[in-house]
Amino acid sequence: MPGKHSTGQLGLPRYSFIAAAATLLVILVAWVAVRAAGPSEHPKAPVLVVPPSTPVVEAGAVLPATTPASPSASASPSASASPSRTPSASPTPSPSRTSAKPSARATTKPAPVRTTTPPPAAASFTARYQTGATWDRGLIAGVQVTNTGAAPGTWRVTISYDSRAGIRVTNVWNAQVSGGGNTWTFTGGPLAPGAGMSFGFQATKQTRGTVRPTACAIGGTPCSGA
Repeated sequence: MPGKHSTGQLGLPRYSFIAAAATLLVILVAWVAVRAAGPSEHPKAPVLVVPPSTPVVEAGAVLPATTPASPSASASPSASASPSRTPSASPTPSPSRTSAKPSARATTKPAPVRTTTPPPAAASFTARYQTGATWDRGLIAGVQVTNTGAAPGTWRVTISYDSRAGIRVTNVWNAQVSGGGNTWTFTGGPLAPGAGMSFGFQATKQTRGTVRPTACAIGGTPCSGA
């Protein structure tokens, strides 16, 4: 009996050593796990591992198998997701500016307005030839002149006869006469617009009967009645 009691006394320290060694192993494993996981962004408070209390058993009792407590897996540090940067939108390429100069427009100048200056007012005449009297060797004739224009002016009447009649003007009134042979020119004026006047002349002739002029005109306009 004394020998059995001594054996129980020696077994108790052995179990205590095993329990302590198991606790140390648990601490070591936990430390390695923490080191492997790395420091988290927000470090947690260190886990305090309390070794299990050594049970007190009587001498000669069978000790229960001691299962080392598995270290609680430390939560892996939650990696805080860094906010992803939204790539800035690439700037919209500005449309290339065409450096071409606008085509020059043909500048068409308006045609200058020509102010039509009305011609100055002029006199315009008409004439009427009349035979006053005739005899074997002479005649008397007269011409009525009218200004139908818008301005006063002088007039000019040209009278021609057949050369065989041998007309020769010997006297004239209200006009001036020039010429000779078979053509005579009578001038006068000025005559106001719308006004009229008469001039006459006396002439000798070489033929019997009435002698009519072959041409009579005033300013290029034929005389009426000739």
